[in-house]
Amino acid sequence: MGVGKPLKSILHMNPDIPIFLGTGMESTKRLTAELADGWLPLGYVPETADTYEPWINTGLDKAGKPKEAFEVQAMTNVIVTDDVRSALDRLKPGIALYVGGMGHKDTNFHKEMMIRRGFPEAAERIQELFLAGKKTEAIEAVPDEYVDQGALVGPKARITDRFRAWQDLGVDGLTLHTEREDAIELMADLAGCRP
Repeated sequence: MGVGKPLKSILHMNPDIPIFLGTGMESTKRLTAELADGWLPLGYVPETADTYEPWINTGLDKAGKPKEAFEVQAMTNVIVTDDVRSALDRLKPGIALYVGGMGHKDTNFHKEMMIRRGFPEAAERIQELFLAGKKTEAIEAVPDEYVDQGALVGPKARITDRFRAWQDLGVDGLTLHTEREDAIELMADLAGCRP
């Protein structure tokens, strides 16, 4: 019809927006380090650094990037409480759902992560129970130690002690999942973010 004309954006975007990928398997972690500016890791806890470090280094080496050019933004739950057991139990339903019911029975990245973190029997049992509709039993099958590895839970002194391992992990940032202001304040103090 001859009446159309090309549109031109009036927005001037930043062409240098960093790209972060959330990946979990060995091949995708290597690719993330090679192509992206940063990584939003799944299951990156102090106990897994030795497993993931070579994968990241392989990707960085392939791209010829120095480690300083690649950011890692880990994540953890923070619950300030004197009742550690109850806090760990509160985190188990989400873990059971992801390990037991996410993805396909034969391809579940959360289950694979639990296996890599040293809990293969628990991962198999949780999935078996969850897929059989036994969700309560699947939740109960989540090991306390597994939950504790991925969380900062307990009184302030316990969290302070456990946070040292996260600091030594060498991450550039730590995304906190919490529902309480005192947890945010504690973490800000531990990270030296408050005057």
